[in-house]
Amino acid sequence: MHILIAGATGFIGSHIAADLRRQGHTVTAAGRGIERARSLAPDLHWIACDFRHDGAADWRPRLAGIDAVINCVGVLQDGLGDHSRAAHVDGAAALFAACAETGVRRVVHISAVGADAASGSAYARDKQDGEAALKALDLDWVILRPSLVIARNVYGGTALVRALCGLPWLTPVVGGKQVFRPIGMEDLCAAISDLVQPDAPARVSWDVGGPQRVSMDELVRGYRRWLGFGKTRIWHVPRWLAAPAFGLGDALGWLGVRTSMRTTALKQLDFDVEGDPSDWIAATGATPRGFDACLASAPAGLQDRWHARLGFARPVARWVLGLYWLITGILSLTIARGDAYDVLQAAGYEPAMQTFLLWFGSAFDLAMGLAMLAKWRVRLISAIMIAGTFAYILALSLTLPSLWADALGPILKVFPMMALALMIAATEDER
Repeated sequence: MHILIAGATGFIGSHIAADLRRQGHTVTAAGRGIERARSLAPDLHWIACDFRHDGAADWRPRLAGIDAVINCVGVLQDGLGDHSRAAHVDGAAALFAACAETGVRRVVHISAVGADAASGSAYARDKQDGEAALKALDLDWVILRPSLVIARNVYGGTALVRALCGLPWLTPVVGGKQVFRPIGMEDLCAAISDLVQPDAPARVSWDVGGPQRVSMDELVRGYRRWLGFGKTRIWHVPRWLAAPAFGLGDALGWLGVRTSMRTTALKQLDFDVEGDPSDWIAATGATPRGFDACLASAPAGLQDRWHARLGFARPVARWVLGLYWLITGILSLTIARGDAYDVLQAAGYEPAMQTFLLWFGSAFDLAMGLAMLAKWRVRLISAIMIAGTFAYILALSLTLPSLWADALGPILKVFPMMALALMIAATEDER
């Protein structure tokens, strides 16, 4: 078959694309930011799409020769570059309408457990409206609502759980009694592979999950065992204390920093993240594995432990580095201004050059700090920081070589900063 996957750059979409390609299907992978995705999966046919702008007219030529469509597009909530209504309703409806117009009857739509406006989140309301748009069309549609999907490669909520597991001694959890039915990515891909066939059941909507009910607390303990981190004490964080962190996550979303610690995630956790997969299992005969069996089938490696431990350590390192540069620039223009002029004068610079160097250096520090805090082109900014610091070392070595032996180490202390920038640049990857 020739199958088009919308949202093939995402967590679920990328796995489905790889699985169907392995089975011999021709896969057209559609998504945003496909340059990076194409380098990771060059054997797929990639096309750019954007549910925020594309209408049915944009989709019609893309569907030529397509036998089935799988829609995996989704965003957690509105933010910079993300629009829930466009992703889950308007953009999805345009794709579905184009399928009806071009004769592509088989459409598999990946929704989510808890897609109900009663949850109080725009995410669930929009997911529900997107399902309704598909159900209104004369298509052979299938709607799947997975519970927590687990895989070796993680993103979003599961990545956050692993990051919490990477914290030493104490694992903070909001709630802890929420119940999931985790489903392995391989089992989900197998279900989709069967349901995309022309003779598969149609006009059905099912919750999809595994046989094992797992609470949030049990999820954390299970992942810690899998990672080899041993037992932990779980701290059930009061919601009033966690609220500022989730509010900060919302604010960061508008800066383009996507995190699972957002108010939508909390609403969905409280409403329903379990679902009831009994209808799906009864209708298809599926035999998904439980949470423990999924983990046992793929032992954790060094990279898994690194990923868990860096989950919070790396953002903290980036913020420390950004604040270091930002505060340095502020101090040079305020309370440390006199000291800065003294150093420049001792280096032999004329007054006019002193003023230029002070303002140029301060502006440079401020720009680097703000860019790092805003997570704007982090790898490039890290490289500029390192290059700028080398220039700083060279200038001071030529004009004030005695600073190498200064007790406060104004030159020696910048080397750990460069090492930190190098580590951040080396680990800068969204997915």
